[in-house]
Amino acid sequence: MRIESTTHRVKSIRGHVAGYVANFQDIQTYPTRETKPEALQDLAKLVEFRCTYESTNVKVMTVCGHVGIFTYGLSGTVDIRHVWPDGHVSHMGGTGSFDAEENSFRHHVAQLTWDGTLATPEFLPACLHREFRSWCEFQLRYKYAQDVLQLAHDEAHRYACDSTKPWEAQTAA
Repeated sequence: MRIESTTHRVKSIRGHVAGYVANFQDIQTYPTRETKPEALQDLAKLVEFRCTYESTNVKVMTVCGHVGIFTYGLSGTVDIRHVWPDGHVSHMGGTGSFDAEENSFRHHVAQLTWDGTLATPEFLPACLHREFRSWCEFQLRYKYAQDVLQLAHDEAHRYACDSTKPWEAQTAA
């Protein structure tokens, strides 16, 4: 797994390098340091702090190559680090329980890996099957409205929002 970190030059008003700041994807370090090693040291301290003190409850879940790292944040919410198959990391957060946020993560991955059919992925819990099917039908109606009916985006969206509209060509009996 590859987790991205970068350092950025901080320039003064006159364009001279004033120092460096290290970034860990969605987590910012704010103090400006004179050298890159000092900025990276700040980054290492921040990561160590978050891993050590931020949460006593950590859960890691892998779904279709996507990894979810669930922790309780300092404010009591659930923080989710989403490590994508290509290695980049995004941050999500929620106010629900660990279980609710895990289900949300599973649903999100199901949408990202959707195969264009009404088939429900095996990793989705039963409580999400109806919601996922509804989402699939919306996507199919939208695609039908654009590809077959040749509607513009706004009209296709309105068409897709109406669940009574067909999402495939109707054959005459």
